[in-house]
Amino acid sequence: RSWQVQVPTTSEMTTPCRIAVVGAGPLVGAQHCRAVADSAGAELACVCQRRPDDRAIAGRFGVPLYSDAAEMARAEDLQGIVVAAPTHLHLPIVEQCLLGAQARQRELGAPELALKALLVEKPICESLAAAQRLSALAEAAGVQVLVGHQRRHSAFVRRARKLVTRADFGPLRGLSAEFALLKPESYFQRDDPRLAWRSQRGAGGPVLINLIHDVDLLRFITGHEVSTVFASLSSSARQTEVEDTGAVTVVLDHGAVGTFFFSDAAPSPWSYEFTTQENAKYPPLPGDDPKDCYHFFGAQRSLAFPSLRRFQYGREASEPGWDAPLTVEESEVQRHDPIGAQMEHFVRVCRREEAPVCSGHDAMESLAVILAVVRSAETQMPVRPADLLKESTLGARGEALHGSFEAKSSAVDSTGCPSGSSTEGEEDPDFERTASLALISTHGRVLLWRWYRPSSRASFAPARAWAGARARTRTRPRESVPAAPRSPARGVAPSRRPPAHGRRLGLLRADRFVPNCRRHLMLRDTEEGGRKSR
Repeated sequence: RSWQVQVPTTSEMTTPCRIAVVGAGPLVGAQHCRAVADSAGAELACVCQRRPDDRAIAGRFGVPLYSDAAEMARAEDLQGIVVAAPTHLHLPIVEQCLLGAQARQRELGAPELALKALLVEKPICESLAAAQRLSALAEAAGVQVLVGHQRRHSAFVRRARKLVTRADFGPLRGLSAEFALLKPESYFQRDDPRLAWRSQRGAGGPVLINLIHDVDLLRFITGHEVSTVFASLSSSARQTEVEDTGAVTVVLDHGAVGTFFFSDAAPSPWSYEFTTQENAKYPPLPGDDPKDCYHFFGAQRSLAFPSLRRFQYGREASEPGWDAPLTVEESEVQRHDPIGAQMEHFVRVCRREEAPVCSGHDAMESLAVILAVVRSAETQMPVRPADLLKESTLGARGEALHGSFEAKSSAVDSTGCPSGSSTEGEEDPDFERTASLALISTHGRVLLWRWYRPSSRASFAPARAWAGARARTRTRPRESVPAAPRSPARGVAPSRRPPAHGRRLGLLRADRFVPNCRRHLMLRDTEEGGRKSR
């Protein structure tokens, strides 16, 4: 669904945007309440807590307290709702908020829903299926979703993105990232059932709660997607269900590689929060030397983050290389609180002035990388996030889709050839005239392709593309790619660059039609009237 930016009326610009916070805990929810209260364009309407006796935040800000999200959305006139509850509760809370807002619309006989947007804390959900369900519900109700990857609003991140994506930085060769700090034992409070999720598999742990920040920034700063993940995790420090330390290797869509090291069980200054000093919760670091947690390596320059020091060879170097001295350039930015900047953006999203910086579909791609980390650690094998998106898409939306394909796609056998057809190209009167095939690109977009076979001539045409998850495609020329010879073992192209001459039954790379697609399509070459056609 595409959202159109609208120009707000004078009354909308002068009337504060009424926002509620669900899950006003001391770490995250309270910060959102403060950000709403400090915003000139917003008003904190109420808060919602699971326990009706948890009145600390409501009393501090002097707003009503609810213990039921549906009742809150039905009783209050809300334009935005912040969901800051634990990750595994995001979907049920969003469902209740939408039901309550729709009930209020029916009771008032309003022409449209008053609720305009949801700010859902990262990660969007604990699974891709739940994330797809959440996004689908919001889209059906006409409500936009902004996922709370607040670091995208950081001044350091915005400057780093400009520097890394500049032409003089060169193609990205690789990157390294570190997240290492010590979470105190009071953070876990094992005797408090409300915080038990922090040590439970699938709900807590630094991969799902912390590393997803770093992965999302990798995608946002570089503009590249993760194609393959290999991970090793350890829980030796605390001996709980969730990991406390790990290392991850990623391969990006253009071939660059990256490494992540993380631990929440080691005292260290090398993490985003400590090095940027954007969050007043964390004490200042000792020493005057710059401390960095990310490094980006380009063909022409390298960048340290968040110091924003850039290293390159000067013009006086006759031959750039290890014999020539490096030069350094530094940048300065005006530090501000990303939570506050995110709230200002959320107010503008509620007023339809801006589209979400991180939509639900965008956040799903970061979540897919994180879930690939978990699966790779379990299997000790490389995992492609696109495969997880494929599994989730076929599971959440694909049953109906797959059912409609089943009859037609049965015309494609296990080798990728139309069933009943011969590798030598003989005609088969029983072969169906139309067959469909669902493909998943490396970034999770689901594509529907259809073969058309009128009379004795086989032809191919792409059908309507159908987005199962947002794909960050890049413009690339649609060069003519000749057919590759078919591998006798598995029926796949043996090389990413097919030779100039193909066989009668060959393979055509799908990225001739769709950028960044790595599946292959089987086509038939036929001859008619002395002319060869595909």
